[in-house]
Amino acid sequence: MAIGSGIGSQLGIATETTFNTAATVTRFYEFTSENLNYNKKVAVGMGLRAGGQLPRSQRRVVTTTDVTGDIVLDLPTRGLGLLLAQAMGTSPSVVTTTTGVYSYTFTLGDTYGRSFTAQVGVPQYGGTVTPKTIAGAKIQGFELGVAVGGIATGKFTVDAASLTTGTSLATASYSTISNLFHFAQGAITVAGSSVANIKDFTLTVGNTLKGDRYNLGASGTKAEQVINGFRKISGKMTAEFTDTTLLSAYLADTTTAIVLTFTGAVIAGGQNEKLTITIPAAKFDADTPNVPGPGVVDLGMTFEGYDDGTNQPLTIVYQTADSAL
Repeated sequence: MAIGSGIGSQLGIATETTFNTAATVTRFYEFTSENLNYNKKVAVGMGLRAGGQLPRSQRRVVTTTDVTGDIVLDLPTRGLGLLLAQAMGTSPSVVTTTTGVYSYTFTLGDTYGRSFTAQVGVPQYGGTVTPKTIAGAKIQGFELGVAVGGIATGKFTVDAASLTTGTSLATASYSTISNLFHFAQGAITVAGSSVANIKDFTLTVGNTLKGDRYNLGASGTKAEQVINGFRKISGKMTAEFTDTTLLSAYLADTTTAIVLTFTGAVIAGGQNEKLTITIPAAKFDADTPNVPGPGVVDLGMTFEGYDDGTNQPLTIVYQTADSAL
């Protein structure tokens, strides 16, 4: 029996071979929260009949269903690659930098043909754990970021086809090393130069999936989601107003490269755990410095990422001891 609260919960995922055919979850995460909700579209026949003052229960039907919600977790130095592959929609290139160290490079790719199963163990008050198994899952969008003095976090927004509580709960197993990326490990370059006045950073990526592919003959279950528009890369960061580097880029609408790197513990051969996010063609949308009163002045900078025709619009490099996703 588990503890009868969220302390006794678990979360695992696995890549599916066939869309919406549940796979046994094998990669388990220490997560912060989840709100993966089963949604059903209900229609009620409103036919008139003598003496009938309320809609009849026999005329209520469920026409379509799906599952949506977020998974939130601290960014680990082990196991993150599987989520990044689903979020970016690509199989990464892999380089073995030295014995026991693997560098995975993710770029934006087509998410079609790539889905996963997630299983959440939800504890009841008495300690019984109810398995919530979600299949046909894709990442609709995600956020990666870090706050002042905080741990780097990820929020992955899920769009899925089905949910059941009838699948047996998988036995959770976790990496013996559970390091996390965090604020003290972070460094940012803007236009190729290191900057030391950035207080926080958030990257937001929208994958723009069509999640309403409902067709006759599918019993109200959606078909596999496809990219249905331009993807969106955006973000924000707060900077102390110590110079005019960011302000000048904003005023001139300069195309600017932004690179955020977290450098963690040494794995082997002098190589570190590392997470690097590169946006080579960003344009700033705000902020103009204003004087709010007697205090210091900060800049709340927002940006959009674009395709410059040469570089990948977004690259995430994940260096870890994981030999496989």
